[in-house]
Amino acid sequence: MVGHNKYARQSRLQKKKIQTIESSYIHKTKADVVEDWFVERFVDKLRKVSVVVQQTHIPHILYRTTIEGNEDALDEEVCLMSEKYIIVIRYAYGGFIPSKFQKIKIYTLDKFARMIAQDRNTNLLVECLRNLEE
Repeated sequence: MVGHNKYARQSRLQKKKIQTIESSYIHKTKADVVEDWFVERFVDKLRKVSVVVQQTHIPHILYRTTIEGNEDALDEEVCLMSEKYIIVIRYAYGGFIPSKFQKIKIYTLDKFARMIAQDRNTNLLVECLRNLEE
């Protein structure tokens, strides 16, 4: 009798898990599905370039953008791919400002792809894709 209750409880738990999974797929919008598809493709491209970076030991620049600048000084953000991580560095240099790093963020390939997709910054996305093709 105890064995029967154990199996009945397990089957109820399995049914609950399946219902939870099904409901999460049903509630996804078309935009979520497209975003998931995009993230998968983007991560695939990042992994392919990651293999090249591991072999050459030379970081790959994904994007470089000027955040603020005048004729003397610049505040710039550079995104590099190392072997396993994406590093986003924001630094200021030029003019009378001593060069300094203002922010450094490190992402895994998956988290970076998800962040780019969620930010919906098409300029950075296009530049990343263009640089990944090179």
